[in-house]
Amino acid sequence: MNFDEYIDRSDYPTMKWSRAFLAEHFSNADAIPMSVADMDMKAPPGVIAQLQKRVAHGIYGYEFKAESYFTALKGWYQNRHGWEINPQHMEPCPSILSAISILINQHSNEGDGVILQPPVFFEFRMVIKNSNRKIVKNSLKLMDGYYQIDFDDLEAKAADPANKVLILCNPHNPVGRVWTATDLGQVAEICERHDVFVIADEIHGDFAFSPHRYTPYLTVSDGAAQNGAACISPAKTFNISGMVDALTIIPNERHRQQFHEFAHRYQINKVNVFASAATEVAYRDGAEWLDALLGYIQGNVDLIQEHLQQGDMGISLIEPEGTFLAWLDFRGLGLDAKALEKFLAQDAQIALAPGYWFGREGAGFGRMTIGCRRETVQNALNSLTAAVKMLS
Repeated sequence: MNFDEYIDRSDYPTMKWSRAFLAEHFSNADAIPMSVADMDMKAPPGVIAQLQKRVAHGIYGYEFKAESYFTALKGWYQNRHGWEINPQHMEPCPSILSAISILINQHSNEGDGVILQPPVFFEFRMVIKNSNRKIVKNSLKLMDGYYQIDFDDLEAKAADPANKVLILCNPHNPVGRVWTATDLGQVAEICERHDVFVIADEIHGDFAFSPHRYTPYLTVSDGAAQNGAACISPAKTFNISGMVDALTIIPNERHRQQFHEFAHRYQINKVNVFASAATEVAYRDGAEWLDALLGYIQGNVDLIQEHLQQGDMGISLIEPEGTFLAWLDFRGLGLDAKALEKFLAQDAQIALAPGYWFGREGAGFGRMTIGCRRETVQNALNSLTAAVKMLS
């Protein structure tokens, strides 16, 4: 696999590389695009070949998901993560965020609290606000360069009867923690005891750097399984986020039936022929490609770490345990959130997702998407170094 291959993404209306997007959000159409969480690598060869074959068939009528689709998905999670998913527990959904929105509305009422663990993926806040729920923060603790869950605070927030749901990001976007079975077991125990329903967004589950291992939330205990739902998708893993849908895993029969009835009522469970073809072959044949990709992304992490350690730049990397995202600590530069945002986009010429987008806890940080060519990462680091030198 040649992950160093240059691929011009400007031929299509790609959000990440769009000059209009860069100009609107970063006031710099020429900034190096590293903000949107998709990768600059081609999908696995088997996915491309299968899609070409499906297109060549020429008929794209109504389909259902074949048994081979579920066999491939089950095999992937069983072999790679030790998670034996019961196909009867699966409910399709157009996206992770639509699944989260439905689950919030089914497990809480307007005005109730939904617990978040910031700094965390910013669109969770949008979903909560659009559902007329209240955001309740269980902020992560940064201790010695390592993010941890504040379990005492989670206990207090979960004990409030007004708080009905927790959105768990596992692995965590943007800080890169791959939560351990112990972490998740403690979350499950607290939430079960206080009747707080857990929605686990596990879209980055396949990205864990050795020796860390992704633990599917629903596997840590029977309480987790009966009082929660997991949202999964091959979108990030195989870089097919513009094509595929998501699956919601809901072991509890009553909760699953609620979701199923909603899906049928609003007709959100239709089959996309290309999504099904891509997903099946990716889960069946994509392991070797993903292993190579993980090694390449780990190389990007190592490059960043080595570069930042070469000089006292006032910047450090919160070393990721997983994801293809790098959470960078710029607080040593002494800039406030807005000044840092301007410095990165205008002076360093890099479009990073500003840390404050992920909550106030992210102020002074930035998220860099490193699912890209090594050359892109190196160019960004060189540009950043030059800009920091101009500050002093």
